[in-house]
Formats: sequence, structure tokens, C-alpha cells
Amino acid sequence: MLNSVQKRHVAKVFPESREQMAQYLLAGVDVVIYHQTECTPDVPAFAVAPKDDIEFWIGCWDSAEVAQREAEALGLHVVQ
Repeated sequence: MLNSVQKRHVAKVFPESREQMAQYLLAGVDVVIYHQTECTPDVPAFAVAPKDDIEFWIGCWDSAEVAQREAEALGLHVVQ
């Protein structure tokens, strides 16, 4: 069952991504943090994505440190 932090995060994503997001959060998957350059400058630069599915972004944050903190708060495991 998702905790309150995870539920709030799932509620913020596109409706078509919510089920997959919830599955990743429930599983506590291994994630990577990387500097994304695919989006416009208004999107934070540091993406968090499942290690085995980097096309699916868990979220983006302004720094690698914040991204790591947020990923861990969501119950995810940051790997290098």
C-alpha cells in the first residue's frame, strides 16, 4: 500500500502514468539520477528514472541532491 508521500506524488502525474508510477513506488525500484536535456529550460534538470526503464521519469528536480532526497522519500533506491 502506498504511503501518504507516495500517494501525493502519484496524484501529481499524468493520469495515464499513475498506475505505472504506483507500481514502481510500491516495488521500491532501483533508480538512477541523470541530467536531462530533453525538455525546455522550465523543467528541472535532474531526472529520476527506474534503472531498467529510464524513459519513464519518476520526477525531475533542480539538483542531484534534491532528486536523491526526494527519490529516497518516495521509498526508491538510488543506484549509480
